[in-house]
Amino acid sequence: MIFFVATIALAIIVIVATKGSFERLSRLKFRMLWLLFLGLAVQIALEVIELPKDRVENVGFAILLLSYVAILGFCVANRSVRGMTLIAVGVALNVLVIALNQGMPTKDDVRERNGREVHVPIEQTVKHRPQEDDDLLGFLGDVITAPGFPNQQFSIGDIVMALGIVDLCFEGSRVPRRRGAAVARPVGPAQQS
Repeated sequence: MIFFVATIALAIIVIVATKGSFERLSRLKFRMLWLLFLGLAVQIALEVIELPKDRVENVGFAILLLSYVAILGFCVANRSVRGMTLIAVGVALNVLVIALNQGMPTKDDVRERNGREVHVPIEQTVKHRPQEDDDLLGFLGDVITAPGFPNQQFSIGDIVMALGIVDLCFEGSRVPRRRGAAVARPVGPAQQS
């Protein structure tokens, strides 16, 4: 969660620092926005609703994958929006590692007990599960830790999505460039004839 808050903060800083327009950004039009909302709502519901333990790895997992299908559908429908392709690649990387391992392999939490650091495996949920040595493409899991935030793991897919979100906000806050406008040069006196 902290990672995505930091992503939004970075996007805002980029827009302000480059004199972008929040009003122009707000005018971006997205197609099939309901797919994004559906996918995110399902993922939030899966975090809040506790499924029976014997249904996490089959029913829960299938619902999770369907939510990602909806999110990827939204990304594909809006691939012409700058930054959306990068977001789709990030989502796809996360879906790949989740699908291969029946959950996102996640690095242990670090806790302090009796003055010592102790690594505590995360609890298995529909989306996350403890990292194991035999995970397929485990390096794509939630195995990166933000400095200063020992229990905030994120993945390469999350980083790619974050870059896509910042790019989308940057490009969406700019005046659209016309093709050929950057190469047009005024004709000088020596060039006229």
